[in-house]
Amino acid sequence: MSKRFINALLEQDNKIISEIYERFFPKTLRFVNQNKGTIDQAKDIFQESLLYIIVGVQQRRLKIDCFEAYLFTISKNMWRRELELQKRQVMNQQVHTLVDKEMNPVMFMLEQEQMELYREKFNALSENCKEILSLFFNDVSYEEIIKELEYANVNTARQRIFKCRSKLLEMIKSDKRFTKVIKSYYEV
Repeated sequence: MSKRFINALLEQDNKIISEIYERFFPKTLRFVNQNKGTIDQAKDIFQESLLYIIVGVQQRRLKIDCFEAYLFTISKNMWRRELELQKRQVMNQQVHTLVDKEMNPVMFMLEQEQMELYREKFNALSENCKEILSLFFNDVSYEEIIKELEYANVNTARQRIFKCRSKLLEMIKSDKRFTKVIKSYYEV
């Protein structure tokens, strides 16, 4: 199914693109509306998300397993980034220059690449590591982790978290994309 939607975007198949809008836009609209946005902003975010997918597939040979989930994740991330920018504008009470606007899509793409690399490596971890790191990254206390995963004590949980985090970092840093993303990040 994902391949069908991606091919439709690449080939500009209006019939299937209309289906994409009918099936997937309401979820993005609901999210944007629930987070201080308008229908026009939701349309813009959805359109930018589709463009991001097109560019990712064409330029980086991006592989998408679940089109709907990936599209919604991108839409959410773009809207959150937009809200953060709006918050900064209000706090700083200054107008962003054209240069800033030109940099935002580039920075977003770099952040998405980092997130994709992280997700891929995270999913390659053992089930136990994924479970303990998910709890840890969601600010679950060590005491709750001990109960949830039936560890002997806090030290056991800490050691396991340390080993899993180290393994994840090692996997990320050993990927050739890591160097490329980091280099690109500092060039922007």
